Amino acid sequence: MSTSIEGFKAAIDIAKQVIALSTGSVAFTVTFLDKFITRPAGQAAVIPTSLYVAWVLFGTAIFFAMFHLMGITGSLESIDRKANGWTLSESQQKAADGGTAHLQWPALLMLVFFLAAVIAMIVAGFAAR
Repeated sequence: MSTSIEGFKAAIDIAKQVIALSTGSVAFTVTFLDKFITRPAGQAAVIPTSLYVAWVLFGTAIFFAMFHLMGITGSLESIDRKANGWTLSESQQKAADGGTAHLQWPALLMLVFFLAAVIAMIVAGFAAR
């Protein structure tokens, strides 16, 4: 198996981990929402703004992880098309020849939003004290 395919497998695993951790974090905080809520006597519950921010950031990280996975799928398809001798478009030819520029920005944004979400989650934890 070629090195590029192994690199794609590693990138797929990272994207899957970001999706799993993001969905797990949102599910965890929703399940234990009462621990994050401050509720003065006789008043409505107040959810920390940082928790809302974390949810949005996790959702955005999932979006870019899915975008990244779709790009990897396209690249793998291009590699298969080239191996089978099928005709390729210009972008497919670039991907089949090892071009990964189209995969870099979704991967970077996925990680940036995920890390920002983790930071927002930590801030929400301190706000719940």
